[in-house]
Amino acid sequence: MAKRTDTQACHHHPGTTRHGYWLLLILFLCGPLGTLLFFVLLPPDTHSTDETGPYELGTKIVHLALAGSSRRARYVLDEYTVWGTFLAGVRDRLQCGPIRTVTDSSGEAILAVADMVDHDHIVIHADWSGGLGEAQASDGGGSTLVRDRRSGSDGLLRLGNSTRRRHRARSLPKLIEQVDALQAQGSRRGVSPEGSPELTPVEPCGARHPTFRLAMVVPWVTDMPPWITYFVASARRSSYLADFLVFHEMIEPPEHLPDNVRFIDLGVGGLSQLIGLRLGDELGMPVRNASLLIRSLRFMLDKWPRLVAEYKPAFGTIFEQYLGDYSHWGYCDLDMVAGNLPLFIERTELAEHDIVTYSWGDVHRNARDILTLWKGCPHLGSELQKELLLKVAWVRRMESKGMKSYPKRFQSAEGCYSHAAAQMPGIRIKMAHKQFVGLSVPSEEVVYVIRGAVWQCPADAHVSVDELAKHSQQPCSASLPGVQEALGTRLPLRVSSEGCGKWMPVEYRMCASLPEPPERERDTVSFSIELEGGQFYAQRFRTTLRVLDNGCRQGAFFHMQEWKKLWDFSSHGVDPLELSPGTDPPSFLPSFTISTDGVALLT
Repeated sequence: MAKRTDTQACHHHPGTTRHGYWLLLILFLCGPLGTLLFFVLLPPDTHSTDETGPYELGTKIVHLALAGSSRRARYVLDEYTVWGTFLAGVRDRLQCGPIRTVTDSSGEAILAVADMVDHDHIVIHADWSGGLGEAQASDGGGSTLVRDRRSGSDGLLRLGNSTRRRHRARSLPKLIEQVDALQAQGSRRGVSPEGSPELTPVEPCGARHPTFRLAMVVPWVTDMPPWITYFVASARRSSYLADFLVFHEMIEPPEHLPDNVRFIDLGVGGLSQLIGLRLGDELGMPVRNASLLIRSLRFMLDKWPRLVAEYKPAFGTIFEQYLGDYSHWGYCDLDMVAGNLPLFIERTELAEHDIVTYSWGDVHRNARDILTLWKGCPHLGSELQKELLLKVAWVRRMESKGMKSYPKRFQSAEGCYSHAAAQMPGIRIKMAHKQFVGLSVPSEEVVYVIRGAVWQCPADAHVSVDELAKHSQQPCSASLPGVQEALGTRLPLRVSSEGCGKWMPVEYRMCASLPEPPERERDTVSFSIELEGGQFYAQRFRTTLRVLDNGCRQGAFFHMQEWKKLWDFSSHGVDPLELSPGTDPPSFLPSFTISTDGVALLT
């Protein structure tokens, strides 16, 4: 495959249309917990469920973050907002000291209100202390200066629309003083309204998150796939939060692995032995039965390596000895590229939920009651040995007839495990759509991986790699705010066994109806699903990441799924990639595209 050498890329495919909300179906088709519910889409709602209601024309919400802290706030700009008013309002909302610089999420300087037209996330670089008096709620506009009741000093208070013009003139001298002072500070730090800024960098998060650590488990039986170095390279961007543990049998791993990717050699037959011993021990099997289990597993994995996926729900038990230092464990596969996971994973997801799924790669709290949920499925628990012996007998019967291709006795976790997890008293589960999946063939999308960020773009869009790189530099935040802002209250869902999942036993089906957002919101508004107290809820949310004008959007990861089946490695498919040594910053990570044609480096 020829390498692409320019920084502009353009793809043309006929018949391009938006997928819309069929992507929600993907969410629940691609993972054991992701199939917890299958939603039959209702006709679009004609109204918004956001309790705050629509904002007036000419207003814009920006999300504020105080660099190096967990402080967050929102600010509503309107046609009357001036720069000085905005700066004063920011100090009120964030309760911070003098502001040094204002930047967008990629680190570019913001020097005027007009600069925020195309930016929804604003980073404030200021002292953490030094708030300007009592914080007051706002009804939506900017803030102006009034007298603080407690100290007599100049504080901040909201203004209604009816008094905005009258108070603006009264507060203007003080605002001018503040603007002059801020500009003087900026000049001393290399920032001027007319020139290019020397940005004060966001305080680094450090090497590891202080509270959470995820172990993503990948057992692998056969030879490494040709795209393995792309998987490894993409994992480096998430080193702040996640480790990837690849368990294999006598395979030579790639050179120059990043610190958060470990290849663990279990030896010949080691995976079968580990699965058999751990499950046998957990189920209280006699040694003789466990030995039979190991022999059956080894026979089946030699015949059909994909069978290992049947035991995904039990990975927490199988690999428990490797998970002691982790707050959470999950599973993924090698036919994926990870994006900037710390940008997408929310602190509340890890702190307040037992299981979180983005449809593929379910993350579990590392606790005993969650580790053993798999025992509620007969084919993994009480009938494990019986099911394995039936598999062995079936394979031998088919081979005795000379058949090389035949249906396998694969027990998907999408039915039983999802149902067993949902039945656990007190469990909290969240399902959110944050990923991209290569399902459609031919496809209407192309995936770009730039500086460790994963982007999905329309196949016929004119794509600037430089533009994607500019928006791929979101700073790390220990508070893990995520990119999905909840809107309004949760909507209770009625669940039944009708209308979905025809391939799974009816006793495991959980189906519900999910409304679509209004037409005007479908690019930025969707629903996540939560289970709490035995009740399912739909939570409407707005994505806080910008969708570029050409339709490109950023996701947590990309799963190759159907696309990789089309790649002809004799003529094209995957460009060779050698990993670079060291811990280079994201700007040194390889840039490449993924399409139905294969994986191509961008140089």
